[in-house]
Amino acid sequence: MTEDPSTKISHRAARQRRRPTSSAKQTPMLVTFAALVLVLLPTGASASFSMVVEHGVEECFIIRAPKEKSIISGNYDQLDDELTADPLRVTLFDAEEKKLWSSPLGAPEGTFSVASTGGRNMLCITNGIEPGLDDDAGNEQADRTVGFAVRVRPAAVRAQDDSVEGPDTRVMTNLIEMSEDLLDDFQDLNDHQAYLKVRESEHRDLTEATYSRIVRWTVLEALVLMAIAGGQVMYLKKFFEQKRYL
Repeated sequence: MTEDPSTKISHRAARQRRRPTSSAKQTPMLVTFAALVLVLLPTGASASFSMVVEHGVEECFIIRAPKEKSIISGNYDQLDDELTADPLRVTLFDAEEKKLWSSPLGAPEGTFSVASTGGRNMLCITNGIEPGLDDDAGNEQADRTVGFAVRVRPAAVRAQDDSVEGPDTRVMTNLIEMSEDLLDDFQDLNDHQAYLKVRESEHRDLTEATYSRIVRWTVLEALVLMAIAGGQVMYLKKFFEQKRYL
C-alpha cells in the first residue's frame, strides 16, 4: 500500500519543528506552520449509509484499515423515532474478532473512535438477537432503519525522536490532535444532518401518501353525494309527474 504524499509532507514538517527556538517572535510562525500541517494531513477514507435491519438479523460490514496505526471513528443513529431502541446493538470488532467498541443496549444513537492496528475490522449491527430481550414487548419485533458512518484515518503525527522533543513539538502535536477531534465532531454533525434528510424524506413520503388518500376519499365522497343528489332529483321529478297526472 503506497503512502499518501501529504502524509510524508506532514512527517517532514513535524521533524523540522522539533528544534527548540529561543525567539518569542517565532511563535506565530509555529501556529501558522502547524495550521499548514493540519491542512496537509491525509483525510483517509469515509462512508455513510442507511439501511433497514430486519428483526432477528445481524448485518456486518468489513472495514479494511491500513497496516500502520490508524483511527476508526464514526457514528450511528436509529432513524425510526417511533420505535424503541432496546433491541439495537452496534459493535466494532478488530481483525481477531475482539470487541473494540459496543454501543449501550437501548441507545438510539452514538459515536465511536478507537485505535486500530490495521487489518480486517468489522462493524456489526444487530436487531433483536441480544439475550434477555422480551420478544412480546411492544414493537421490539419490528424492522429498524439505521444510519451509520465510518471513517478511517492515520493516527495523529507524533514526535518519533525523543532527543529533539521540545515544547514546540508538543504544542504542534496537541494542535493536530485537537484539530482531528474537531474534524470528527464536524463530520458527525454532517452525518446527523444527512440522517435528518432521510427522516425528512420518509416523513414527506408519508405526508404525500396521506394527502393522496385524502384526495381519493374526497373525490369518492363527492361522487357519492352527486349520485345521491341525482337520485333525489329523479325521484322528486317522477313524484311530481305522477301527481300532475292525478
